[in-house]
Amino acid sequence: MTPIGYKELQRDLKKMSKETAIKVKKEAYASGLDVRKEAQDRLKESKTWDTGHLANTILVEPSSDGSIVEIGPTAPYGPYVEFGTKKHFPPPDALEDWARRHGFDSAWPICKAIAERGLPAKPYLLPAYLSVVDKFFNRVKGLLGP
Repeated sequence: MTPIGYKELQRDLKKMSKETAIKVKKEAYASGLDVRKEAQDRLKESKTWDTGHLANTILVEPSSDGSIVEIGPTAPYGPYVEFGTKKHFPPPDALEDWARRHGFDSAWPICKAIAERGLPAKPYLLPAYLSVVDKFFNRVKGLLGP
C-alpha cells in the first residue's frame, strides 16, 4: 500500500540538504518508535497478551545510514501471531509453559486444537504501521517544504 504523495516524496528526498536529511532520518526513527508503541498497545488490548514477551521483543532498528527503519519482533512466534497458521501439530514443549499458566495439565489439548484448526491471525504490527505511516509522510513533507 503506497501512501498518497509517496513518489513525489521520493523525488524531493533526493534534493534535500544534509540538515534536512538528518531531520528526516530522526523522523523515521521517531515514527518507528510510534509503530512499536502502537503494536504493543494492540497486543495488550487483544487476547494475545500473556507474559508480554512478544511486545517486549519488538525492536526499532535503523539502517547503517539511518535512511531505513526496520520494526519487528525478535520472538520467533511473532509472525504466527500476526498472520496465523495453517493446521499443524506444534511441538508440545514450545507450549508447555503457556498451557500450565492457563490451567492445563499439559500442552497436548492445545496442540490438538492447533492441529485441527490452526491459529487465527491476530494482526498487531501491520495495523500499527498503517496507523502511523500517513502521519509520518505528512511530517516529512512538512520538513521538505512546499
